[in-house]
Amino acid sequence: MVVEGLSEYYICNFNDAVPVEDLPADEKLRQLWSRPEMWTLADLREILRRWRDTGKTESKDNPTQLINDFLRLVFAFVQNNFTGPFHKVGECQEMLAELELKDLDTQEQLKASGEELNPNVKTGELLLVAREILQSLLDAHPESKVLTWWHLRLICLHQHILDDLAASLYEKFKAAAVLLQAQFNQFESRELQSLLLLELANGYLQFHRSDMSSKLLDELCSHLEVELKVEGLLGVRTKFQQKPLPQLCLKVEQLNGQATLPPAMQTNEQTKLPKLLLLEDDTRLERIRFVEVKDNEVMTLPSVLQALVLAKVKQLKRSQPKDRLADEQLEPYTQTLLYQEHGPLQVRQAALLLNCLQESGQRRTVERSWKQCEECVKLLDSTEEELSLKSRLSYGFAAYLQPKWQVQLQLVDLLRSLGMTKSALDICLRIHAWQQVIECYTSLELRHKAAEIIRQELEKQPTALLYCLLGDAIDDPECYEKAWLHSKKTSGKAKAYWGNYFYRRAEFTQAMEHFEVSLNINTLQEAILLRCGYCAIQLERWEAAVKWYLAYTHLEPNGFESWNNLAKALINLGDKQRAHRVLGEALKCNYSNWKVWENYMLVSVDTSHWEDAMRAYQRLMELKQHFLDQEVLTRIVYGISKENPTGSGPLIKRMVKLLGQQCIQHGNEPLVWELAAIVAATPLKKAEKLVKSYRAYTPKHLGWETKSEHAQKALDLCLEVAELSKAALKEHNEDESEVMITSQLNSARLAGTSCLNALKRAINVEVPAEQTAKMEELETRIADLTQVVQVRMSAPRS
Repeated sequence: MVVEGLSEYYICNFNDAVPVEDLPADEKLRQLWSRPEMWTLADLREILRRWRDTGKTESKDNPTQLINDFLRLVFAFVQNNFTGPFHKVGECQEMLAELELKDLDTQEQLKASGEELNPNVKTGELLLVAREILQSLLDAHPESKVLTWWHLRLICLHQHILDDLAASLYEKFKAAAVLLQAQFNQFESRELQSLLLLELANGYLQFHRSDMSSKLLDELCSHLEVELKVEGLLGVRTKFQQKPLPQLCLKVEQLNGQATLPPAMQTNEQTKLPKLLLLEDDTRLERIRFVEVKDNEVMTLPSVLQALVLAKVKQLKRSQPKDRLADEQLEPYTQTLLYQEHGPLQVRQAALLLNCLQESGQRRTVERSWKQCEECVKLLDSTEEELSLKSRLSYGFAAYLQPKWQVQLQLVDLLRSLGMTKSALDICLRIHAWQQVIECYTSLELRHKAAEIIRQELEKQPTALLYCLLGDAIDDPECYEKAWLHSKKTSGKAKAYWGNYFYRRAEFTQAMEHFEVSLNINTLQEAILLRCGYCAIQLERWEAAVKWYLAYTHLEPNGFESWNNLAKALINLGDKQRAHRVLGEALKCNYSNWKVWENYMLVSVDTSHWEDAMRAYQRLMELKQHFLDQEVLTRIVYGISKENPTGSGPLIKRMVKLLGQQCIQHGNEPLVWELAAIVAATPLKKAEKLVKSYRAYTPKHLGWETKSEHAQKALDLCLEVAELSKAALKEHNEDESEVMITSQLNSARLAGTSCLNALKRAINVEVPAEQTAKMEELETRIADLTQVVQVRMSAPRS
């Protein structure tokens, strides 16, 4: 057991509030926590030589030495690729070339699930050696929570330096996460427990598992006894706004009333935070001004809570629709972070970049957005003493570290949205973002230049991605085959591009063959999962469609198209119960799509979910003007009546209300009135609705009296009206007065009389015996009704 051997300080959170005296008596660890330079080239050279000469022999004898070597290698790699400054990258590369570490092939050894290393990765050998050292330590001390935590961090770093998600890394991440969650209570520090939950949540979010991330963040809020609440407070946004309107504001409330975390002023006392650039707009205020003065004061948050707010806003952004309304709901989170006086540098950097993204779509803030993004890129290269590596790494792993090239790509997107394509192209060429290079040249109508540049890069160092991009640029499928063969048939990306070539041409059989090979190599490809599912639907391969759409919904649970298509596949497989549940998920993602509601209504009817069917019908009435589906209404009414023969219960009441609305909108439809009569509570109400059904039936079917089928239907309605009207004499509610009953008896008599008169006027019509019998019966009923009406009319009034 190494639980006691490795102190929790080896997790290296770099909290300024920790005095050096509290650290273990390990001089190298104390240097990491106190020295401005956390590593030197001499340190790295010595570590790499020792690793080359001794290998894993020291893992059991001297774990402290190995963990210190590991930390310096990791921090050097993180500085050279993530946090900056990058002034030592060239010297590091020269040193690695001198050492001739022949056993290390970063391109091959850091490949995962067929996904290649990003071309911007520098000094990848450091990560490889660090990974081997950590693995040797874990082999010797598998129970160590500190080593397991670092293993989790290395998995996340590895994923960051790949262009796409890798399924093999996600499996490793899940295994490490399970181990750490089991060891959660072994950490003595409440702050470390919180950071562990944060890093787990960020890790799941990195692999697009938004639901898991949300659960962990909720667990963290419970652990810290805090609540994140977005409230609406009166305030103004513009300089000339006279009337205050409700504005969103984030409140972080301590439920137990006592702050249990150290303030940011202590934990990040020496950290210099970048500021939000001034807007300097002639209309819009720099920030919302609330009516209540106290609401304008910035809430000071501890460093851990700042990281929590950042994680929450990233999780919400990932799980919500991409629109202006969603950005407005996220704004209070970012604004709270941007105006903190003290806090972790990586949290502030991430908040600034997120704010750039949110402001890029607004006319008044788009200029500040790209200028701020430029400042963020410059900050990475800054060598100021106040921006030391220690301050950059303080709470850094809990703040969702981003590689340098991802920040630069955000700037590229902003420049392109502003029409500054040439400036964006220069950055893309510098960071080898070849997909964006092709897009920029296409915008500049110089697509042939993209092919030339990719060919030049292929001559320097061929990769599967470059072959694929060349295939896209010149529209040649042979390039995809070259990419596949170059990767030794391991690149899922090559097969994905190859499949896309056929997909664009609607050759779904060939496209699906390539997509399935790609997905078998790496299942975490969202776009390919969607396209493979669509191909399966087009080819009517329903089981395959279910498989791929189901896999997609695990990655992206907020796309209603995928849920809808999954339901379609399930229906064709005959599994309507599952289809019903799946369509319910689709509606959560898009509440206003009438097609999904219609599918949901039909499946609900087929599976006898009457309440859901009525809810869907009601929603369709709101979405589509004058909506009517008589078949669905009939099935719902008879289905509910069969389950509730007494005519009571909440479903009947809801059906009565629904049919009442339909009768108002479609009063000329006899079937609607007939269905309303079925669910009516008393004979009188049933009779009233059937009279209206008869009055709607006769004008709808012109010449009904000459057609036996229609004539018999009219006779049936009149006979039923007569019977119900007479039944109302004995069975009626208190609110149904004698006058109302008499009036209905008269209406039934008049309806029957008009029906008989019309039938008698019909000439040259062959009348079947059944119809004749019904006419005679109706005449008897009318005579009976006439007598009853006369008696009631002549009776003395009380």
